Amino acid sequence: MKGCPRCESMDAWMLGDGRLKCQSCGRRYRWKSVWDSMRLSEQAKQVLLDAFVLGVPAAQCTVEHACTDSRERFYRLARACCAKFERLPCDGLNVVECKPPPRGARTMMRGWSTTHGVIIVGITERGPAIQISAPPGAAAGILPMLRERVAVGGVVQVDDAQAYACLQVQGEYVIVPRTTRAALVLHPAEAFWCHARVHLQTFRKIPMKFFPLYLAEACLRFNQRGQDLRALLHEVMNTTAISELKLPVVGDERASARSRGSGVTRPSVWLNA
Repeated sequence: MKGCPRCESMDAWMLGDGRLKCQSCGRRYRWKSVWDSMRLSEQAKQVLLDAFVLGVPAAQCTVEHACTDSRERFYRLARACCAKFERLPCDGLNVVECKPPPRGARTMMRGWSTTHGVIIVGITERGPAIQISAPPGAAAGILPMLRERVAVGGVVQVDDAQAYACLQVQGEYVIVPRTTRAALVLHPAEAFWCHARVHLQTFRKIPMKFFPLYLAEACLRFNQRGQDLRALLHEVMNTTAISELKLPVVGDERASARSRGSGVTRPSVWLNA
């Protein structure tokens, strides 16, 4: 909403130069929504929003008067709004380097012998909804259990409210394998991961620094699967200031983490939209 960045008051006067003046503290500021920040016609934005809701990739969406960069920026901002709506935290994703297991270790499941790195996703059940979160520092300890119990790309239910999933990392990309058969679903977290993999496998390779945005989109689609997703996204994009929108980026600290010898990184870097 059009709140003051200093005191968050909603009452403001409109000045002649287009700025707003807060009636509470007198702060002068500009406010522009995510929807209005994109230099596209209203018809083009409506068509892009329809394509995004239907799951059409930006590369396959043909919109008049919208170049490739404009389409990708629209999709990226839409996913950032999904992350804002779902309140995507910074502690739910961890990138872990897979070192060879010690001698005498238990047999690993399919795919681990050729995997050099994975991104571990913490999934928490909060009532009927799913949230991407996990206790800090838990990724290194959960890796052996993932190796023993599921193949690469699977999910492990730890207790009634917490689960962990993983996907393979190759260079700066997250690899989403295609599902060949329906998974056995016993918990909401497992149902979410099955839904997320089906949605993410359309892209096959996802840049790791933008992977939280794709995951937030899958989380919103799962939590709001009974709602009008188009109306919800249109409202969020019109009521969110572009200056307040931040994109979660993972992977920028991998080099520094390797130099420290930890082998684990967390998506603590945030990039302004």
